[in-house]
Amino acid sequence: MAASLRLNGQTVVVTGGTSGIGFATALMAITEGAGEVILIGRSEDRGASAVKALGDRARSMMLDVTDEVAVARAFSELGPIDHLVTAAAGTYRGRVTELETEGARALFESKFWGQHHCVKYGGPQVRPTGSITLFSGWISRKPMIGTGTLAAIDGAIEALGRVLSLELAPIRVNTVVPGMIDTPLWGARLSPDQQREHFATIRRDLPVGRAGTAEDVAHAVMFLMTNGFTTGAVVDVDGGQC
Repeated sequence: MAASLRLNGQTVVVTGGTSGIGFATALMAITEGAGEVILIGRSEDRGASAVKALGDRARSMMLDVTDEVAVARAFSELGPIDHLVTAAAGTYRGRVTELETEGARALFESKFWGQHHCVKYGGPQVRPTGSITLFSGWISRKPMIGTGTLAAIDGAIEALGRVLSLELAPIRVNTVVPGMIDTPLWGARLSPDQQREHFATIRRDLPVGRAGTAEDVAHAVMFLMTNGFTTGAVVDVDGGQC
């Protein structure tokens, strides 16, 4: 394995690693020489498909990150790692006065507490030269009607990341803020025709003239994993979204 590869022999754990941004990050980590990439997700079938696509340096682990006891057990069994990327995502939208509180709580459980659990129990396993990359979203600072729960979670994650960069030092902790990224998540919210219309609007509105890709975000994650002088940062990958 070439010494020039940025993750030469290192171990990377990616939650939400079986699809979308998580999978793109895992693929890039392997391309950059990671010795092992561990994909954490809730679907055994998607995990098996992702591992088949990535090759023999990848393996999957079924885990619900909202289950604190299971997360604690899983990370204790993993042993030392070099990088933790918490890319598992979700969405639940609607005006605050109309949202079902149960659904809003469930999103907090997955996107905020899921990342919190992974850092709490995975952080002690990260080597001192390693990194943790959290995931927020553009909604926290560029608000849109019907996204109050998401905005609150994203803001909380960004604040958490800044504090963790101090508490877990010298481990580096940063937060990535994806903008309008074309991932499979949109299929759960919009029909194919609605998706085409949505992304056509994005192409017109964004300075870069296109929606983002999972690979665009993975490049930012790779920078944060490998740049030893960046910590406590919140990095926008949003195509210049206003």
